[in-house]
Amino acid sequence: MSENRLELYLKFAEGLDTECAGAGVDILWEYLTRDGAPMFACQAASFFEADEAKKTLSFKASIGPVGKDLVGVSFGYQGCAETRRALLVNDAENDPRFTKKVDYGSGFKTKCVMALPALAGGKLLGVVEFLNSVSGGFSQEDLLLARAITSLAAREAYIKRLELTIKQLNLKGESTINNLSGGFIGADLQGQVIFFNPKAKEIFETDENYIGRNVLSLLQLCPDLINAVGAVLKQNKTVHRQEFRCAVNGKEKTIGYSSINMKGVDGAVIGAGVIFQDITNL
Repeated sequence: MSENRLELYLKFAEGLDTECAGAGVDILWEYLTRDGAPMFACQAASFFEADEAKKTLSFKASIGPVGKDLVGVSFGYQGCAETRRALLVNDAENDPRFTKKVDYGSGFKTKCVMALPALAGGKLLGVVEFLNSVSGGFSQEDLLLARAITSLAAREAYIKRLELTIKQLNLKGESTINNLSGGFIGADLQGQVIFFNPKAKEIFETDENYIGRNVLSLLQLCPDLINAVGAVLKQNKTVHRQEFRCAVNGKEKTIGYSSINMKGVDGAVIGAGVIFQDITNL
């Protein structure tokens, strides 16, 4: 890149951080087309999201004279979606590499185009097109810059998708734990309580919320509970179907429990958990 193009890239990257921080993936694609197009002085720009399972591209964002006409447009993989390689066509009328399907549907006439696959994590996220440069054609330097900003946007989109997936998994896991028929208490590697489900509150007859507090705060509930969690955290010692006795509001209860290592989505240990039931009357 020339110094001027490097400045354009840095400005695009800064805008990506400030304007798209905390926003969804759709906003990111809108930013790519809206702020990418002026960098190449082109008439229009569009982004088509990929569905890898169905092998289709669907309109997601566009600027230009017929942007609204593209809403709902969807078609099978073609061009750079199939090859996963950037494509520069400066004579769309006669170049066989360019398909006129979208032009036929929208009435827009493409004269020159840069089409780029948005790739990240080995996946095709979509295809961005920059169309009709006012200078009459795109240069190889234009293509290099377009590849750079598309790659940057794709990586950001991929990270956002991963974050959303992890959040959904966490919510699903939390819902499952909260609906267990037995009590469950979990602490992270620093000894901070991260799970204390409703059944645990019921068994220990407490309304206190221990989440976010150190596991030592459970001492007032039952010392053996701390010992069970501590044995996993400090000694990596888990047990299966053991018991301890605990005084709860003046009543002695027998608690049957098992302890486990809690693991994250990547399989790494993230803490310790104790699953238990009140077996006093069994």
